[in-house]
Amino acid sequence: MDAADTHETDAPRMPDDLGAAVDTLARFIHRAPLTEAIAAMEHDLDGADAAHAVRAADTGGVDAGLLAAALTMRESLGRINDLIHASGILLALPHVLEEGETIARRPSLGAGNDPGRPYDLETDRRVAEFKLARWRGADAMRKRQVFKDLAMLAADRSGRRADLFVIGPEPARFLRTSATTAAWALDRAPGALRTFESVFGSTALQVREFTATHAAHVRIVDLCDVLPEAVTRLLR
Repeated sequence: MDAADTHETDAPRMPDDLGAAVDTLARFIHRAPLTEAIAAMEHDLDGADAAHAVRAADTGGVDAGLLAAALTMRESLGRINDLIHASGILLALPHVLEEGETIARRPSLGAGNDPGRPYDLETDRRVAEFKLARWRGADAMRKRQVFKDLAMLAADRSGRRADLFVIGPEPARFLRTSATTAAWALDRAPGALRTFESVFGSTALQVREFTATHAAHVRIVDLCDVLPEAVTRLLR
């Protein structure tokens, strides 16, 4: 068998239907309960560089096939956000981390942050948030969430770079063009609202004005340019 045949055989199998997706996820969850598996990967990534991130994904059983299966399940059976969020970050990390860059604090791989880990990812060079949701047109909650993440990244005063990773062009378009106010965007996030008022002042500021001024240094990156093509086909 030549090298090309070996590579094709070893490549992760993409789920063709719901049954295949269920089988893929069942094999993953059989390894360990989901909460334990994600916690183990978080600990494994503490202090990791790009090369170690590849090994952490392999050790954790995360590949493009798993993320594709999770996306298929979300579309068919409901939300499994923690697995999608964790898989998306793990698969993006080898392409995101620069040479010599290391993760400085245990990442928040599950959807949502806890007070001790305000960002999904903190390295010695950057803070970052990941949004794996695909916008579909009725996205009021997603708009609020992406603005909250932008505002919290802009409020970081550590001197590190700030990156907001999203899916597709719609989140960036909203942040750069919306005349909606920060008050509306943060009205369901009282903690973020207090931080915004403390750091930036009035919440009457429009989303587009905030993005162009206080948050101008925050990079908005489309994960479709980072994640494996087998996954991005499901996200576009």
